Amino acid sequence: MALPEYRGKQRAKRGVFRRTFLGMVIKTAFLSGIFSSMSKGQAHNLQFVPLKKIRKRQRFSSANGSSRGSEIQFNALGLFGSVEMPGGRSRAYQKWRAVLPQCDKQLLYLQQCMAGSVRSVGPVDYWARIIRGVGGTKSVRQLSLLNSYINESAGYDRDAITAGVADIWRAPLQFLGFKGDCEDYAIAKYYSLLALGYAEENLRFIVVKDSSRDIIHAVTSVKLQHQRYVLDSLRPVATKEIALLHYHPLVSMTRDAHFTHLVTEETRQQFIAQHKKG
Repeated sequence: MALPEYRGKQRAKRGVFRRTFLGMVIKTAFLSGIFSSMSKGQAHNLQFVPLKKIRKRQRFSSANGSSRGSEIQFNALGLFGSVEMPGGRSRAYQKWRAVLPQCDKQLLYLQQCMAGSVRSVGPVDYWARIIRGVGGTKSVRQLSLLNSYINESAGYDRDAITAGVADIWRAPLQFLGFKGDCEDYAIAKYYSLLALGYAEENLRFIVVKDSSRDIIHAVTSVKLQHQRYVLDSLRPVATKEIALLHYHPLVSMTRDAHFTHLVTEETRQQFIAQHKKG
């Protein structure tokens, strides 16, 4: 199924070089923002940490009167086999919160256009074509089509690396058919999944550290049939989490929640073992 053509502004040229370039470039301002806003404990997101050290921190926290809700929960594995803690502080979350109102308005506009209650023209018409093009049945094929369509819908914005510009996160209608960065691809996929009827509790916008390239990257995760799939601007199809263990989650968000992640040797091995059994 071919990607629906955008009838507005001509899309920027793109190709393998740009998709590779996206994976090789680190946005220094964004990375420093994550570091500067992390506490000492949260900074361990960037490495494997023995679980016993985390438990020691947990006991210390409990002894100092911390609430039970702030304790680390070890019974369930989080994204990519991480320890998942609600809350935290990061510039990524601040940027996410800043772009949400515009994204929500655009999602409503898209839904109105697809229902025929308002006229569908320009970028919103292009977005609607993508949503219709992937079909209405929730499946891995649908996820892969959506991932591929959005990856091919815009060019990589080299100018986003320059100082100041890197802090701009775009809502879907400012991105589709134009240019953007990994966060913009991930945001467009997140809201497209909402438009397709995926429950928000099954979605995450995730900022990860790509240990294979030593860069910060952003992806979208969706749970389908008890399996989590990653929609990535660097890959043409939806990919199972277990195939992307070089991604270490730092923070993840929904529209109503924010999580900080910690990768440990023990939880990662548990994660791998669970998938081998499955």
